[in-house]
Amino acid sequence: MLVLFALFFRPVGFDYRSKLTDAKWRTAWDWGLFAGGAIPSLVFGIAFGNLLLGVPFHLDEFLRPFYTGSFWGLLNPFALLTGIVSLAMLTMHGAVWLQLRTETVIAERARTWAKWTSLVTVAAFALAGIWLVLGVDGYRVVSMPAFDAVPNPLTKEVVQEAGAWLTNYTLYPFTIAFPLLGIVGGLLTSLLSVLDRAGLALATSSLTLTGIILTAGSAMFPFIMPSSTDPNSSLIAWDAVSSHLTLSVMFWAAVVFVPIILGYTTWTYAKMWRRVTVEEIRSQDHLAY
Repeated sequence: MLVLFALFFRPVGFDYRSKLTDAKWRTAWDWGLFAGGAIPSLVFGIAFGNLLLGVPFHLDEFLRPFYTGSFWGLLNPFALLTGIVSLAMLTMHGAVWLQLRTETVIAERARTWAKWTSLVTVAAFALAGIWLVLGVDGYRVVSMPAFDAVPNPLTKEVVQEAGAWLTNYTLYPFTIAFPLLGIVGGLLTSLLSVLDRAGLALATSSLTLTGIILTAGSAMFPFIMPSSTDPNSSLIAWDAVSSHLTLSVMFWAAVVFVPIILGYTTWTYAKMWRRVTVEEIRSQDHLAY
């Protein structure tokens, strides 16, 4: 509910902030926009940290899920650290974008934020990786039912053991490039931002996000939601797959609609691609700002 409440402020805030010139009114909406961006970014990272630790739930014989933990238990130190990773990397990406699209004082502030948040991203990401390797037991699938059998998450055998989250990196050495990309990309983003090469910084920032997300995904695959209460209740990719008919329908829907979405998104960015000036903001005081 907190995330939904925060997200509510973003579309509403961008519109209503400019309705009045009163400083208190606009400051209140500024804080609403801040919360609408910061809270979901932090919560999503916390959620992923709890996935790496294992979620306290189990399935009964009717496959009904039962959560056995508490809300405050989700706010554990490791999950808060992954929340910082998420918040810092998204702030970094947004700051670089602002640096590219604005000028003068706004661009300078954005450059400062980009420099420091990229370094925080690298440091928090590296610390989370060390913590995961040394202090977090991962999950591993020991046995699986036949793939043509009736889907039942409880028919597989899962064990929790130290180092299990590194299994895929051992089996597929190319995945080591993902954490390296996250670290090197973040350092390059900080450097390029300081040198005022915002276009290149945006590219390296994008690579940083890609590397961090692929690092977490590669470590967890095929797990979607491991269970710390009953490992056999853990949900993996094959437990969550849709039917063949559903996948076929969605494939053809994607063939039709994805090019349309890419087309109008590209057109929108092309039409709005320019630096936003202070004069433009002041001249449209009651429209967009």
